[in-house]
Amino acid sequence: MSISPDTHYWILVTSTWQTSRMTRFRHMLMLTLVDDATAEDRDRLAACFARMPRVMDFIRRYEHGFDLGNLEGATADFGLVADFDSEEDWRRYSAHPEHQKLVALVQEVGDTMVRMQYHVD
Repeated sequence: MSISPDTHYWILVTSTWQTSRMTRFRHMLMLTLVDDATAEDRDRLAACFARMPRVMDFIRRYEHGFDLGNLEGATADFGLVADFDSEEDWRRYSAHPEHQKLVALVQEVGDTMVRMQYHVD
């Protein structure tokens, strides 16, 4: 039996999202830490990011982690990929008090940051 890409998509969607095509809003972040960031700073950062999907049930996907250090010339120490159903949900996330605590921590231990957003089908 041959499964077309559309059929495969249908199976994927019905098991994880919904039965019709949906555009999601993706937020990405790449962060470089200050040179004197400690292991404790890194732990606090990871814990703070990990808390976000536990306190905001409208976050659809939230993956984050530290660079593995296996790419020569890598330009970031930490990355985040977060998906929301809409830009409005991302704005709710951005304004949430727990996210504001995260922003304060990033300002404390972060050096440079690159962010971008785009739609995902």
